[in-house]
Amino acid sequence: MTDWNELNSREKSRELPHAVKRQMAPGMVRYVFVHDELEVDNPTVDSSGRYFVSPREYGFSIRGFKGGKTAWARDFSSGTMLVVNAEGLSHVLSPKIPARILFVADDGAVLQDTGLTDHTPTRVPDLTTVRLTINATFDLHGESPEAARTLLMRMVDRAVLNGPRQGESDAVVVDHMFESSAVVATGDGSDRRRSNDTDFSQLLDI
Repeated sequence: MTDWNELNSREKSRELPHAVKRQMAPGMVRYVFVHDELEVDNPTVDSSGRYFVSPREYGFSIRGFKGGKTAWARDFSSGTMLVVNAEGLSHVLSPKIPARILFVADDGAVLQDTGLTDHTPTRVPDLTTVRLTINATFDLHGESPEAARTLLMRMVDRAVLNGPRQGESDAVVVDHMFESSAVVATGDGSDRRRSNDTDFSQLLDI
């Protein structure tokens, strides 16, 4: 159940939403995405989490895979989320049996498979929080200060998501967020701008 090669290969769009890892409970991490301003980790239930819905409601479509398998699938910038039945063979789901939700990287590696959760030993994570303040000065080259702020946030987010280099550390980031950011005018004062402060209430978990 590790081979999820599509029968009809497709070129992914460059403008795709992002799916990130979020720690749902100690020892349980899920890939989630935002739909109608709500985070979704299970595209087979409605926003209340009580009623069964088709993954089509969340933008998924049916795709065929090698071995005669079919799945509900949706592409994200970080991979593809698949929804299949408990046996992992078909897109045909039952409201009475929890679906199996996978997240597959672009290279085919299975990063999440909820069907294996019960077979994976859990442990109590040894958590600590690190707060880091970063000051970066940009040469704007015609860009706006807001564009520089957005770029820096994306750069930091990518670095955290990529994690440490292989062999560098066993520590794993399970959650991160931007608490605030500010654009501060620098230079000779000829282009003075007011500082713009933004508070971020939505966690960007991995």
